[in-house]
Amino acid sequence: MRQTSMNKSTIITIMLALVCLAGQGQTKTSALVRGSLLNIPKQAESQLTIYYYNPLVAQSSFANEIPLQPDSLGRFEVEVPLTDTSPVQLVFQRLMLSPGKKYDVEMNGWDFKLTCDGSDASLANEMLNHEPPRCSWNFDTMDGKTDAFVLEAAEKELQRMEAAIDSMQQANPSLSPEWRYCARYRALASLAQAVVQQHFTSPAVRQNSDGRLWQWLHDRFICDLPRPYSIIEDRLGYIIMYYMEEFFAPRTRSKLNLPDIDAAIDIVLDGQADGTISRTEAFADSLRTLRTMLQDYKALAESNAADSLIASHPFERAAKGFFSDPYLKNIFRNGIVSERTTAQYIKRIASLDMPEEVRDLARAVMLYNEIDQYHAPLRPALGALLGEVKDNYLRNLVTERSNHYRDLALLSKADEASLMPNEPLAGLTDGKEIFSKIIEPYRGRILLVDFWGTWCVPCKMYLKNNTHSLHQALSDLPVTYIFLCNGSETEAWRSTIAEYKLTGKDFVHYNLPADQQQAVQEYLGVHKYPTYIIFDKDGQRVTTEADEPRPYQPEAVRETMLKLKDK
Repeated sequence: MRQTSMNKSTIITIMLALVCLAGQGQTKTSALVRGSLLNIPKQAESQLTIYYYNPLVAQSSFANEIPLQPDSLGRFEVEVPLTDTSPVQLVFQRLMLSPGKKYDVEMNGWDFKLTCDGSDASLANEMLNHEPPRCSWNFDTMDGKTDAFVLEAAEKELQRMEAAIDSMQQANPSLSPEWRYCARYRALASLAQAVVQQHFTSPAVRQNSDGRLWQWLHDRFICDLPRPYSIIEDRLGYIIMYYMEEFFAPRTRSKLNLPDIDAAIDIVLDGQADGTISRTEAFADSLRTLRTMLQDYKALAESNAADSLIASHPFERAAKGFFSDPYLKNIFRNGIVSERTTAQYIKRIASLDMPEEVRDLARAVMLYNEIDQYHAPLRPALGALLGEVKDNYLRNLVTERSNHYRDLALLSKADEASLMPNEPLAGLTDGKEIFSKIIEPYRGRILLVDFWGTWCVPCKMYLKNNTHSLHQALSDLPVTYIFLCNGSETEAWRSTIAEYKLTGKDFVHYNLPADQQQAVQEYLGVHKYPTYIIFDKDGQRVTTEADEPRPYQPEAVRETMLKLKDK
């Protein structure tokens, strides 16, 4: 492993100092942040938020947040949950906090510059005033490049960032060793995130490479994590997750998710899928044949075979045919397949070459990501594996998140009114007939229909970030929002609705059986998620795929609906 400019004793001293900053381990679990926000422009008022991070989060779009509610003079005071020293994002700035400490801050909306006062604010101010370098690559910078090319570029980028840190410290001799420690790992984590992205973008098949890129990542980052983990912000969970997937599901030139298809075949043959799936012996034989084809196809995709041979392999056509069935699609989307593959991955973590405490972190990351991906508590098979996470703090984070979604699914009686029963639609098979019956009670109102799923990250981002601002922008218009959820378990459906507060007199939710949802989508030509369609007061479709309304463009949506208001 390449030696850095800090020796072992220096690193130990800094780690001890950071533990001290963190309030002696995990006994104090929050920091007090108070201050004032001045001259904030109106368009930025919705962004007055503190985001705080969690070392297990692999989907940064779902970072924890605390809305700031300043008084008439711009003053606010909040407790920010923390376990160790870690950065938070206050509006547009990063602020390094430690548990048990108090921070007095001020931000001026003219330039959004953040100042921090107080006897405990030295590291926070150093990180604010001397921002460490980050990896300069965009995510697509290394698209299409070989592992060897990326490895050479990564080493040069690391040297550039280390030289920049050296230069900053030479120009500012008073900077503390703690600043240098945090700066180094923040820079290294930003590079590790760019490197691990190669799991998705590199054309090189891992079996045909010499593995040096991933060995570099292993030596430079995986086996050299900082203490506490939290100083890396929310990148750590992402890096750990996809570093492991490189070994569990190596890159091939196939666009199909082969481990998931294999797991789905198992689930059907084992009788663990939706009971409505026909399990005739002929159907079972067809799945066994598909698995035989899959093994041949996988070997070809991992070899030096020509791309044309892979593209023309009969497995691709056969897989698409088998899994176009709405019931089989649901196996992928409602989490059953993911549960099985995640359980297999967690059991294999013990075989990976990494320190045991990093393996423990990896198990917790995979379990936490499973919860966040589907917005539902852990299924029993994964819940049984929670005991393999030995660190109490990490295990508690997973448990609390799982319980969070379990409790959210218990909607109040008032909220239940927004969830429509499927019984009145029982027996209907025609998509037009099903959809007509759904919208019939809302004749005389403009309809905005949203096709989404709890498994769909963009869907959830728009639900979280844009639905309420859109609802507010249209509050004076007779609009009803109809949400048709695809391929999602009832508990995940209910908890997501509760989490984003998508209930009330204007909100209508359906979670139809797979065949009915498929029929409606075929009738309306829905091919992607999310999809939004506007209907006029007579139930006639107004928008097409070409002019689809966007929830993040409320004024454009309002303009379309104003034309329908008086018709």
